[in-house]
Amino acid sequence: MTRGHLARIGLLTVALLLTACTLGTNEAKEGVEEFRARVAQRSFGEIYRSSAPEFRQASTEEQFVNFMTALDGKLGPWQSGADAGWNVMRGVGGHSVRLRYDSRFAKGTAVEDFAWRIERGRPVLLGYHVQSPLLARE
Repeated sequence: MTRGHLARIGLLTVALLLTACTLGTNEAKEGVEEFRARVAQRSFGEIYRSSAPEFRQASTEEQFVNFMTALDGKLGPWQSGADAGWNVMRGVGGHSVRLRYDSRFAKGTAVEDFAWRIERGRPVLLGYHVQSPLLARE
C-alpha cells in the first residue's frame, strides 16, 4: 500500500468514528426542543409521564411538577441556549446522550444538563439538571 492509500484509509476511519460518536445527538436535540415546548405550555406532567422509568423512580409526578413550577418562577421563561458540550455513550445499558446548554432565561442564566436514552430512534428523558445562582435565592 502506498502512503496515499494509508492516508485515505486513515481519513475514512476518522470520519466513521466521528459519525458513530455523534449518532443520537440530533435525536437528543429534538428531545430538548420538545421538552422546551412542553415547558412553555406548562405541560410538566406530560414531560414526567413520557420520561424513562429511571427518571420516574427518582420522584413522583407531583414532586416533578412542583420542581418545574418553582424553577419557572425563579428563572422565568427560557429565551436561548448555546451548546456547551455533549457526550454519547453506548453499552449494555443502551444508547444514551448527554447534552449541556448555557441557557438564558428571562430572569438570568443557568447551565442545563439533559440526559436522554435513544430508543428506536426516539429520545426518552433520563435526567434533567439545572444549575443557577438564582436557584439559591429565597
